[in-house]
Amino acid sequence: MNFKRKFKLKKKILVGVMPIFLLGILSGCTSTETSEINILATTDLHGEIPYNLSEYIKEEKKKEPNSILVDAGDFFDIGIGEMGKYFDDRDDYIRQGKEKHLEVPIANTMKELGYDSVVLGNHEFVANNRFYLDSMISDFEKNKINVLSANTYRDSGENYTKPYTIKEVETENGKVKLGILGLTIKEVAEAKDIDENGNLVKAKSRELKDMPGYEGKLYINDLVDEANKWTKIMKEKEKTDLIVAVVHSGERPKKPRNPGNRIQEIAKEVDGIDAIVAGHTHKTFKQHDYKNKNGDNVIVTQPGKHGECISKITFKLKKDNDKWNVEEKYAELTEFEKDKSDDYAGELYREIASIKSGVDQIKMTDITTFKWDKAYVFNSNMTKEKIYEKVGYEWRDIAKADKDDALQVVFMDGKKVACYFYCDPELMEISMHFDKSDFKDNTVEIYKNKNDKFKVKKGKEDFQTDLTYISK
Repeated sequence: MNFKRKFKLKKKILVGVMPIFLLGILSGCTSTETSEINILATTDLHGEIPYNLSEYIKEEKKKEPNSILVDAGDFFDIGIGEMGKYFDDRDDYIRQGKEKHLEVPIANTMKELGYDSVVLGNHEFVANNRFYLDSMISDFEKNKINVLSANTYRDSGENYTKPYTIKEVETENGKVKLGILGLTIKEVAEAKDIDENGNLVKAKSRELKDMPGYEGKLYINDLVDEANKWTKIMKEKEKTDLIVAVVHSGERPKKPRNPGNRIQEIAKEVDGIDAIVAGHTHKTFKQHDYKNKNGDNVIVTQPGKHGECISKITFKLKKDNDKWNVEEKYAELTEFEKDKSDDYAGELYREIASIKSGVDQIKMTDITTFKWDKAYVFNSNMTKEKIYEKVGYEWRDIAKADKDDALQVVFMDGKKVACYFYCDPELMEISMHFDKSDFKDNTVEIYKNKNDKFKVKKGKEDFQTDLTYISK
């Protein structure tokens, strides 16, 4: 090939390549690929995280490790299992006039599930005083979970908790800066209060600043004003690509005189919010759409109560000149089968208590209203880990029995728990007695219609009932 041909060929190649090269420069970081971000959200757990919910979260986290998990408040309550024991232990100290830091069990559970942020709801205030609220927040922060409430302030005017958190979410097309803003309903106190004589009276105010245990220490500002203030800061200072407001408030007020539920106002009046997780009212809905002042669509979702369902917000984004644009956003709602084991436990208690005087013997088969084939009776020496091992899975949060005469009874329907019955004679006025020789490895196994007979002894009151196991 001579020099002229070589030159012409090179020129032809360059002419063909240059437009493509220039297009790449002129288009900056434009991407034709869509990136996806998912936010999982719960609310109003009230101290318990059901098995179905925790399993769903684990599966979602396995499929999408970068998904963000948040809670919209009222996660802290007496609950069951370890949370119930926490409150019992705390009440013992309070009765003695003492305040002592106790580890909050649900903080560790939420860490294990991968929660990123929780928002203060009214129950976080109602179920605590200032000491125990500080203590609770400390436990969550130790577990690397952000506690948020942008409109809660100290008397000094400083934020009591973080107002928001920023997450840089990795995608195949680069990082997305996601802002999570936390807000709390202003009316956190109960409508009724107890006076010095122990009478239930109308509370003088439902605001935190007037609430016993917090007076002159903390206060909560207007939801909509604070949403406007912090959204602007997040957009201008933090340069967020997306903002999700996680708010312990219902969608709209039930009555004009109780205007606390203001999600609808936030969605319409505050520019810059892309999606809202609502709570507090225990309502369940997948997605409601609103237009803000700029005409942008704001989606709202509310995942019910007690872990009965979970919301999943999905954003589909494209990058253009280093700016992320939302191509699509939507919410989904997954509802779980209701765990009826507590309902059945209540029914069993009533059936035992209502056994008539003069009845000497019963079969457990005859007084149970639910389907079961085998029951495990665990004594107070059995650890919760061993109970889970015997049952086959962690179907709910339980605690080790803390009294010698307390028993934990788990009725099985195949491999599934049908009923969990905690028998504490001191609390329930009914008791179940077993001989030490009945237990093998701290467990008695009872089979329906085979070895399920008990002797009956009634107390002075009709509902007082003692059952003694007939082993042979």
